[in-house]
Amino acid sequence: MNNLVITGNLGKDLEPIKFLPDGKGIVNLSLAVGQRIKAEGAWIDGPPIWFKVVLFGKQAEQAVDRLVKGDTVTVAGRLGEEHWMTKENNPATTLMIYANDFHKVERPVKADAQAAPAGAPF
Repeated sequence: MNNLVITGNLGKDLEPIKFLPDGKGIVNLSLAVGQRIKAEGAWIDGPPIWFKVVLFGKQAEQAVDRLVKGDTVTVAGRLGEEHWMTKENNPATTLMIYANDFHKVERPVKADAQAAPAGAPF
């Protein structure tokens, strides 16, 4: 079974939604997934793994309305690959996720922002 769920950060703002001949919307996301690697006995942040995420229909429309660069997003879908040639005529591969669901991960509000203003009754 080819199912994948990942959480990462949007690498850029979404482009305007495009529509297929059948009227279904489509939009691509650029999602960076962080990884931890062990170097010289210590865990450090490694380079991100980039995925091109494709959303269709209502999911695409909702993503365009709700997501901006830097947002943390969880996507679920089918893993795929796109093969292409670089300008230098070298083969390259893009990791693709054909998503059937996504969720924006809300970041917790810092304690300072939750504190009641001075003079508040509670």
